[in-house]
Amino acid sequence: MTVHAPAPLPTALDSLPAAPAMLSGREAEIGHVLSALRPHVESQHDPDSSGDTPEAASTSPDVLPPVLVTSIAGLAGVGKTALALAAGHAATGAGWFNGSLFVDLHGYDESPVQPGQALEAFLRALGVGSDSIPAGVEERAAMYRSALAALAGEGQRLLIVADNASSADQVRLLLPGNHAHRFLITTRHTLPTLNARLVELGVLEPRAAAALLRQTLQMANPDDPRAIEAGTGIDELASLCGYLPLALHISAALLILEPHQTVAELATELAAARSRLGFLDDGERAVRASFDLSCRRLPPDHASLFSLMALNPGPDMGLDAVAVLADRPEPAVRAILRNLVQAHLIDCMNRRWSMHDLVREYATELGHSTLNAAADSATGGAGRDTATAYAIQHRRLLEYYSTSTIAASAHLSVQPDLPVPDNFADRDEALAWLDGERANLTGSVAAAAATGQQDIAIRLPVVLYDYLVWRGYFDDLIAVTTTACDIAHQAGALAAEAGAWNNLGIALNGAARYAEALAAYERAIELFASLDDHNERGKALNGKGSALHDSGKPAEALLIHQEVLAIQRAVGDLREQAAVLNNLSLDHQELENYAEACATAEEAASLFQRLGDPTNEANALCTAAFALQASGRPEAAQAACQRAVEASRAVGSPLVEAAILMTCTQLDDLTPQQQIAYFLQAEAACKQANARDLHAHALGGIGMALTTSGDRDQAVTYFVRAERMFEDLGLTEEAGQIGDLLAALQT
Repeated sequence: MTVHAPAPLPTALDSLPAAPAMLSGREAEIGHVLSALRPHVESQHDPDSSGDTPEAASTSPDVLPPVLVTSIAGLAGVGKTALALAAGHAATGAGWFNGSLFVDLHGYDESPVQPGQALEAFLRALGVGSDSIPAGVEERAAMYRSALAALAGEGQRLLIVADNASSADQVRLLLPGNHAHRFLITTRHTLPTLNARLVELGVLEPRAAAALLRQTLQMANPDDPRAIEAGTGIDELASLCGYLPLALHISAALLILEPHQTVAELATELAAARSRLGFLDDGERAVRASFDLSCRRLPPDHASLFSLMALNPGPDMGLDAVAVLADRPEPAVRAILRNLVQAHLIDCMNRRWSMHDLVREYATELGHSTLNAAADSATGGAGRDTATAYAIQHRRLLEYYSTSTIAASAHLSVQPDLPVPDNFADRDEALAWLDGERANLTGSVAAAAATGQQDIAIRLPVVLYDYLVWRGYFDDLIAVTTTACDIAHQAGALAAEAGAWNNLGIALNGAARYAEALAAYERAIELFASLDDHNERGKALNGKGSALHDSGKPAEALLIHQEVLAIQRAVGDLREQAAVLNNLSLDHQELENYAEACATAEEAASLFQRLGDPTNEANALCTAAFALQASGRPEAAQAACQRAVEASRAVGSPLVEAAILMTCTQLDDLTPQQQIAYFLQAEAACKQANARDLHAHALGGIGMALTTSGDRDQAVTYFVRAERMFEDLGLTEEAGQIGDLLAALQT
């Protein structure tokens, strides 16, 4: 009798789903994944175009060595699975692997695949019969590793892909024990405990996102003209999708379903949609549903903080602001933030936390749904309590921004003897905070206005005034002060409204919008007159005169300023008298009344000295210097400038000193050596003040003075430094001007 051994069970070692037809803008990420999957032994086929063997690549100092486990993590809808499949097919097609195993773990679904279930599927694919698969999960894992080891002993390598994992525990038992194989994971959570190569996947670059839209349209219909004719509309649509691949694919599908709709029309609809999340749904895929799966697993306190962060008025938050919003200690908040970052629901960069545009919209909806659910089920006022709690948390955040701005702005005072809060160590730290929070601070004004918090909407623009003028952010000042004007008017706060209109006039004048500035000043003058506040009316008139002067009407400005001087002398406000005297000097200079210009400037400087205000004394002395120069008295002009420098040094502020020194360099009758001396002193003061923009201008000024004196080599040295500093600051126009001067010297 002949005994026949049973035939081996069939295996399924080619189970990777199809690779995506297109993968726009992911070349670098594909390279990162392939470098991790690459075997240690030499391969005859390499999907890279470099021609290097895998072994050579693995030992190159520029290429990281291969690893057993690679984890691709990122936001829902960012294209993790597509990247894994593209890399997997490239690697198997290159002959790096003899086969593949694939499982979708559905880690974020209501019923995720358990490790035992995944192991059973893998064992079946490896040819193990059902009756031979152990019941216990640990025994299944041991058999699985043994089977993989046997394959490795036969010289066979497998690529194992676990898609959609939600935790390290879900995949840990699936890891092969033999390093001949490779294990590739996709997940919405960063998994740092698996000793894996971590590939973090972000949204697409704008150009790649637009290309993806075009390619998808052309794949569906090569003759579709919209891919070519869309122009900038396709860039706008990509931006509205937040450059998120899922949203881009859905938008492309919506266009495919409506062949006669233009890209621009779809972009307009999406921009106007009450909810972009609701709009981005093609019947099979939806961005909101994808985000739902990510948030479903959040603990209640994590979900609460996630939705609260959408209340932030700007694009990102510091830890202190998040702690204030949550009303929890910073260590506890940091732990939650770390978990939200791990889940790719928020991002962290430079110790600041932010959300993708669509995620922020989702978090906002989550907060609203919480409020609505509480309201629907409210008994005994529970729903109102929940809504009140959200309102309190929102106000707490806006109050934090307002009070911190007050503390920071106190450091901008030019009077060194004034007490300042100890929230910030010094001016540099205060300015750094204001610069970092600028979008949040200006956004807080609009947020306060929109939520009926009139006191903050009126107060915060006043608090922001010094900082925005200091930095020259007049457009921001115009925006927040316009809001303050409207809200103060609605509240019937006439004094606040008058002050806001006056500040708006200053901002508009700073932005060279003179006609609008004059209208704003007129409204302020009218309101102050109705309040019978002659002093403040005089200040607004002074501003109106300055706007007339700056718009090229010095004769009209002179009449206004003379009227203001009479008002302030009657009121007895010496500081305002000094300010208007300085403005009168400028008017007289324009009208070539040089004797009057010199006298009024000297009187202004004397008054400021009497008031103990060396900063404005220095400014008035500079005004006097230019009046003296115009009257043909260059020695007296230079003497006035020297007095201005001495006054500025009495302030104890290197920034004020630098500004005065830079002003002094503009005198016409200075020799190049005198100019260079002023510029070098200004450069030293700029270094001390950390005023990099002014420092760059000082370097450029030294270069120009050296060029005039004939020292071209030294001029090139300073121009190079100035150009580099302007480029570092992002001041491309100024960098270009210096570059032109350099080019002229080097030809």
